[in-house]
Amino acid sequence: MSDVPAQNSSYVDTYQPPTATPTASPAPAQPGMPVKAATSETIEDQNIFDLLGVTQATDQEKEAFLDELQQVIWEDFLENDVELLLTSEELTQLRQLMGKTDQDQLAQQEAIVVFLEKLIPDLEEIMLEKALELKSDMVKERIAGMREYYANQPEKLTALSEAESLMQADKWQSVATSLNALG
Repeated sequence: MSDVPAQNSSYVDTYQPPTATPTASPAPAQPGMPVKAATSETIEDQNIFDLLGVTQATDQEKEAFLDELQQVIWEDFLENDVELLLTSEELTQLRQLMGKTDQDQLAQQEAIVVFLEKLIPDLEEIMLEKALELKSDMVKERIAGMREYYANQPEKLTALSEAESLMQADKWQSVATSLNALG
C-alpha cells in the first residue's frame, strides 16, 4: 500500500511507461548509469526498463522516457514539496524565478535548481528519494495491470503474489526476474 494520501492525484497517475515487448535478451544499462553487479537487490541498482519489462526500445526512446520521468519528478517536487521546505519570502523569490519569460525552459530550470540548492542542502537526496518512490510505484502499477490481465489464470496470479512478497522484502532484482518470466 502507498503512504500517499488518497485526496492528492499521484504523479504516477499522469505518467504512462512504454509498453513491454517480450525478449530473451537483457535490457542495457540506463544511460549515464554505471553497470552494476546483477546480484544487488536494492531498487537503486535496478534498471527501470528491466523492472517495467521494457526490453525492446531504442536508446532514443529510453532517453526520452528517462527525461519525461525526471520532468514528472521535478514538477511534482515543485507542486507538492517545495512549499514545505521554504519560507514565504523564499517562496516569493522562487515564484519570481518561475515566472520569468525572458529565458528558455532549461535555463529557467537551471536557475531554479541553483536557487533551491542554496536553500535546501539535501535537495539531491530528496530528488533521489522521489525518483525511487516513483520507480517503486511504477512497479506496483505494473503488477496491478498484470493482475487484471491474468485475472483468469490462477498460476500467474500466484506468481504475481510471490512478486509482491519479494517487493515487500526489497528484493527488486528478484521482482523484475519474476515479473519478466510471466511474459
